[in-house]
Amino acid sequence: MCGIAGYIANQVADQSPLKNMTDAIIHRGPDGEGHYYAPDFALGHRRLAIIDLSEAATQPMHYLDRYVITYNGEVYNHPELREELKSYGYSFNSESDTEVILASYDFWGVDCLNKFNGMWAFILYDTQDQQFFIARDRFGKKPLYYTHTADHFVFCSEVKGIYASGLVEKAPNKSYLKKYLENGPKEYEAETAFANVYRFPFAHYFLGSKEQLLNQPNFTRYWELTSNTSKERFCPNKAKEYAQQYYDLLADAVKLRLRADVKIGSALSGGLDSSSIVYLVNQQLKAQGKAELQETFSSVYKSDGTQDCDESEFIDLLAKELNVNSNQIEPQEQDVSAEHQKVIWAMETPPESTCMSGWHTFMKVKQIGVKVTLDGQGADEQLAGYFPYIASYLTSISLLDLYKEFFYFLKIPRAKKTLLLSFLMANFKFIFGNKAYQVVFKKLKGRQPPDVLNLELMSSINKGLITLIHYSDHVSMGHSIESRMPFMDYRLVEFLAQVPACYKMHNGWTKYLARLAFDKKLPDEITWRKDKMGWPIPEGHWFKGNLKDWFINITEQSCLLKELSPNGNITQELESKETITKVIRKLNIAKFDELFFTSRSRVS
Repeated sequence: MCGIAGYIANQVADQSPLKNMTDAIIHRGPDGEGHYYAPDFALGHRRLAIIDLSEAATQPMHYLDRYVITYNGEVYNHPELREELKSYGYSFNSESDTEVILASYDFWGVDCLNKFNGMWAFILYDTQDQQFFIARDRFGKKPLYYTHTADHFVFCSEVKGIYASGLVEKAPNKSYLKKYLENGPKEYEAETAFANVYRFPFAHYFLGSKEQLLNQPNFTRYWELTSNTSKERFCPNKAKEYAQQYYDLLADAVKLRLRADVKIGSALSGGLDSSSIVYLVNQQLKAQGKAELQETFSSVYKSDGTQDCDESEFIDLLAKELNVNSNQIEPQEQDVSAEHQKVIWAMETPPESTCMSGWHTFMKVKQIGVKVTLDGQGADEQLAGYFPYIASYLTSISLLDLYKEFFYFLKIPRAKKTLLLSFLMANFKFIFGNKAYQVVFKKLKGRQPPDVLNLELMSSINKGLITLIHYSDHVSMGHSIESRMPFMDYRLVEFLAQVPACYKMHNGWTKYLARLAFDKKLPDEITWRKDKMGWPIPEGHWFKGNLKDWFINITEQSCLLKELSPNGNITQELESKETITKVIRKLNIAKFDELFFTSRSRVS
């Protein structure tokens, strides 16, 4: 896990910008750095040593006197690939996954991407064919930003590295930020919050010459998810079979992600997903005979006015059940302003919230000295863990099942309003047909109606989940921590996409398949818990209370925010009974403006 940077020049490349770029992302790789210079391009690397801690694994790495690569990520199945490649005559000088990537490309070409199980962003140069091979993993877990002109193609793991090159003019992308104010962040799109800086698309690669990169690079998609949209009815025996397959795949995904030469821990929110990961890590450690106490990390809220965001009851329950060391941290109101600034600097884009829970969790991870965590991101979008998915589910089942499920779902706390509208619209669709349903829904809600469940989940994986993955990477790497996500193992993702909708929601339970898989393995209070929370943050308590003046001052000082929202009244918006989400977006833009375009000081 590392940070990468570099640039490709139309003619002779100046060597001086590269060191500034890698210095700007030192938090992504505090364990070392490397630079490679060619006449017309430069590749830089910051190293966070996780696998093969020796000098043999340093980057940029050369192979066969032909290839050079700068790479960020982990290919978890590299030992198996190394053995396969050895059988074809390849030899290796290290135990690193970087060298396996190079040999894989030499043998399989671009098809090597389909062999990798992991997360990656890399730039590889073939000196013989004079071609660049650039690729990003299936879900964009590892970031890669770029900008290009007729003179330069500049790339980096973070935008601040691109700006540090001195080759790119700094400017906010106002059209992106206007859309963010209204609809929230969209980390799956090519455009970023910075003008003329783009995300290299996830699940794509580029293969071509320098000239093609400098003009208009074409990206090729190498992986795409497909979904099962059948209206299969629930079968108890098949449910058990699916649950076992799910458990086995997730267990193997955890096993692969425990491969590291440093200490590993887990983020634990108290919900089913993170608890499942902690349980499986616990099982693996026992199987390996490792005696050290397993480390978990959690943000809790026990102060007056914040307890409705606290999940420590469930965190403590699981910690006691599995005998793990529960490291807990509580974000303090008086620290929010300073820590929020660090979040925006690390995130490099205005997020949907203040991200205080995730930020403090990884702060605790760093304090304990753990370098890798296995985390529970991605299950809700695959197994229908959020209440809004109920609407899609009710239109994905038979009319008979619709009435049965409606009464079961009434038992879910805080779901009644969503459920009633979804039930009425599902009935309307059955009676009047899909065309009339779409017209009426759009008239009532001002948007297209939700699709059948598995298509809606696939859309969430390709959109909203990509945004959450971005949060996880930038927040963890802001503390020099590598976050691994077993739920994003592509084998598990492909499997769940083919599981019919009736096994993802059933008898009023969201994520039914996962609950069935962990029944009697985790405490019932966690496995069959109905009150989903999902790392809530007491932002209303903070910003409508003691931090209100700070909030107003920050937002009112931003010239960029005034331009984007000239008629806004922050005081009125804070005092409104509406959700605080939209006004927090304004706070995030104001701080983003200050850090990247107004202030000259670096956040530390």
